[in-house]
Amino acid sequence: MERNEVRISGLVRELKSPRTSPAGVVHRELQLEHRSRQTVAGQMREVRALVIVKVSGASLLAEVEQLQPGDRITVTGLLAQSSHRDATQLLIHAQAIVRFE
Repeated sequence: MERNEVRISGLVRELKSPRTSPAGVVHRELQLEHRSRQTVAGQMREVRALVIVKVSGASLLAEVEQLQPGDRITVTGLLAQSSHRDATQLLIHAQAIVRFE
């Protein structure tokens, strides 16, 4: 069976306003800025990424309400297409968000 798990940490760069889907589910997106040093092919490399994180559901949305740009968080979730029309753009659907100092 295939697996789809992502865990990434970084700074909250931007918080978008909540939106309600046609099905009545409230979603909110945030932009996460990740920077780290990783070993790739035996060499240390600086890794940078801007990642869109989609948050759905009352409990996670309540956690996001407390966040401010510049906060450090770890997001655990899964990768998915950003829309049905564009299979090349990916985002993370958050399943857990933890704020840290």
